[in-house]
Amino acid sequence: MAAAQSKTWNIQNYILAALGGTLAATAIVIMVSAIFEPARISFVVTHASRSTPSDRIGVWLNLTVSANAGGQNRTKVKYESIFIDLVNSTKPTGRDKVLAEVDAKALPEEYLPSPSPISVNASALLIDNSTIEGFAGDQANIRGLTVVVTAQVHFKVGVARTRLYGIKVVCGGVHFADVQDNSSDAYATVNYCHS
Repeated sequence: MAAAQSKTWNIQNYILAALGGTLAATAIVIMVSAIFEPARISFVVTHASRSTPSDRIGVWLNLTVSANAGGQNRTKVKYESIFIDLVNSTKPTGRDKVLAEVDAKALPEEYLPSPSPISVNASALLIDNSTIEGFAGDQANIRGLTVVVTAQVHFKVGVARTRLYGIKVVCGGVHFADVQDNSSDAYATVNYCHS
């Protein structure tokens, strides 16, 4: 009779089994999340300059943005697209944002292992006087412009590919030095970006 009672489950056994199953499932989810955690990508503006085209119409704002995927060695990254906006939030009227044209050919087509730094060049041609004054004038260059970088990336951990991630960072106080300056360091800059 005592053997028959030991084979039947009571409420406490069911509760303990449910708690043990929940704990095991939670541990599996945490391990999978840690394994598939995407790498951190840091962005830095490493070059910013302004120049006048040969036809003397407008002003070019040129910049180089470097990206570096750090983190786990088993994580790879593929940059699908990068967009760069130049923002002057101190301009009271008129345009406060200009889209810079990114050299898309510089983006690698394959997955890159971590860490793998890349550099992307971008340029914006300012034509009308109001935009030139707002983005390349003396007042804008004293305070610097804000560079907004938006990137779309895929990560790969082993053979598993993640969903498309959208990353948006802001680089403040970027000064565009005049290229006609004879100093080779005149337009070398380092502006770290943050989210």
